[in-house]
Amino acid sequence: MTEKTTLSDTTTRAIDEFMTEWLSDDRIPGASLAIIDGDDLAYATGYGARELASNTPATPATLYGIGSCSKSFAALGIMQLAAAGELTVKDPIDDYLPHLSEVPGEPVTIHELLTHSSGMPSDGSLSVLIRRLTGAGDIEVPVSGGDDFRRHVAGSTTERRLENKNPFFYYNAGYTLLGLIIEIVSGDDYADYIRERILAPLEMTRSGFTRAGFEAAADRMVPYYRKDDETVAGELAFDASLYAPGGLYSSVEELATYLTAMMHGGAIGESDLVAAEQIARMHEPHATRGELLDGTARHYGYGWGIRSYLADRLVSHGGMMGTTTAAMGFLEDAEVGVTIGCNIASEHRPTTAMLGVLALLRGVEPTQVVPQLALDEQADPLLGTYESYRGIQSAVVERDGAALTLTLDGYTGDRTLQLQPISLAPDNHTFQAVTATGERVSVEFEVTEPGEVDLFVQRWRLHKTE
Repeated sequence: MTEKTTLSDTTTRAIDEFMTEWLSDDRIPGASLAIIDGDDLAYATGYGARELASNTPATPATLYGIGSCSKSFAALGIMQLAAAGELTVKDPIDDYLPHLSEVPGEPVTIHELLTHSSGMPSDGSLSVLIRRLTGAGDIEVPVSGGDDFRRHVAGSTTERRLENKNPFFYYNAGYTLLGLIIEIVSGDDYADYIRERILAPLEMTRSGFTRAGFEAAADRMVPYYRKDDETVAGELAFDASLYAPGGLYSSVEELATYLTAMMHGGAIGESDLVAAEQIARMHEPHATRGELLDGTARHYGYGWGIRSYLADRLVSHGGMMGTTTAAMGFLEDAEVGVTIGCNIASEHRPTTAMLGVLALLRGVEPTQVVPQLALDEQADPLLGTYESYRGIQSAVVERDGAALTLTLDGYTGDRTLQLQPISLAPDNHTFQAVTATGERVSVEFEVTEPGEVDLFVQRWRLHKTE
């Protein structure tokens, strides 16, 4: 598929510049983007290479593994069966599977698996499979096949946390269990059920789960990962236990079709994937996943994340499978959506890029509203070396994830403080740290003009030297 757009030249140019900078800064081989406006595919294009060795360009039709974006398909399958009266989300999973029958406390329900609120922490089974099957390295734990998976999950039941008032643990194994429940209730293999009940009605004919299907496609990504800071070709992970939590592959143009249906209550032409009220229930905030530094709550529905963004309600999900990443989401009131696929796990994931593109569609500078980009904007001018009056005290400021590391070197010896930002405002230059004696201290930077920065920490004023 060639590039298409109904966006203005100004918006298209801003989005292309943003995406190109993302690929360049994060050393991403290739990525694809699709934008939905109302019912229409407003823009679709590729950036970079889907395969480096041949320099074959990425396109909107390039297939990527979409990782945990797959979860909403499993959740939709559950809601279809619930609408048909074949199960309810209140059902204990013990009614269908023995895997968690020995958990302490009340039985785990389908609702709790959908919302990651069962109190079961990650058992790591998906992490083991991803490392093993992508070629990134192995963790020698037996998770080969259904029997191993059942034993692994059953052995983890004592890990359940019951006393937590908000027991959100992102539990990939729970979605594998949901996939098994779909198989038991429907009588179909999970991949066949999703293909026949969701993919086929949406005409997502190139999307699927199997290695054979992926490798038969001409326009597919080559997955990559970093090894010793080099970009190395890897593998896409294929395993039946990964299908529901993260095993679907698709293109951004086909995901755009799915996302459009989700934006409009499950409607596809004259028919529906499921009743609109079931889609609405998937998009309700059933559990609280966490909170951003500015106080914005991050909620989780059934296979979807929900939060406030750009004075709107964002329904979205990201995905990562070691050598492939993706994101999709939409703003409810604005009725705009974005899907992104990428053939490496970059520092700034497609979720960050998705937020940036949505911001540009709403006429907002991404660094003002995208948390990771705002933190970058805060930190970048502050990094470097500092000295006090006559060089008696020196310091180095480096990036450490969302925080900064301040290493002080002076007559009292070296000491290191981790500086935590107090706000997401891109012009925030005040941080907090805790000393070895337990004292909470404020660390401030004063940027007078580009390249001229003063650092104030306890008794010292230091000046940036480089």
